[in-house]
Amino acid sequence: MAYDPRFIQIDLADHQEPTDTFRAQMGVIADNLMSGYLNDPARTDAMLRRDGMTKTADRLTELFGPRWWDRLS
Repeated sequence: MAYDPRFIQIDLADHQEPTDTFRAQMGVIADNLMSGYLNDPARTDAMLRRDGMTKTADRLTELFGPRWWDRLS
């Protein structure tokens, strides 16, 4: 498993409040989730639903439309 180097930079930052750290970490997580969704949306949608994150998967479907990746080909 590879770590996003931004997590290490966040951990090494001086004098951050816990909320600032959380906000920065969630930004990295959201960025990775969206890039994964755009790279292979069908796989990401299936993984989110499998892992119990159906609200997230449903929200992404609301944003992009149902099975929008099928219309790309």
